Amino acid sequence: MSYGTRPFPVTQPMSPDPDEECEAAPARRMFISEPGWRVGVKAGSDREFCYTMAPGQDFYHRLLDGEVFLHRHAEKICLACAARRGLIVAEPKPLREAVVPLPADEESIPLELGWLEIKRS
Repeated sequence: MSYGTRPFPVTQPMSPDPDEECEAAPARRMFISEPGWRVGVKAGSDREFCYTMAPGQDFYHRLLDGEVFLHRHAEKICLACAARRGLIVAEPKPLREAVVPLPADEESIPLELGWLEIKRS
């Protein structure tokens, strides 16, 4: 049996040429700004809806198979709606200010207080 063309298309190599410049988008980190939210992945064909309506729409949109979403109790919110609502932010919460330890001897504290110059009798 002779094929005029190949039965399968010729595939391109998976790795790009090392001499060729390929710019990849930097990875974007996301943080959840409110406690109590969990991350889930929609799996299966069950009909599940986002808890929030998208702007300009008067209906709740479906979560698609394989879509990443946030959930808390009965609420399920897609990442786009969670970002609009402010649940997902690009910067982590800042750490509290560092506590500066005080020196052990009082003479090394660099304070200028006027009441120290008062003469004691």
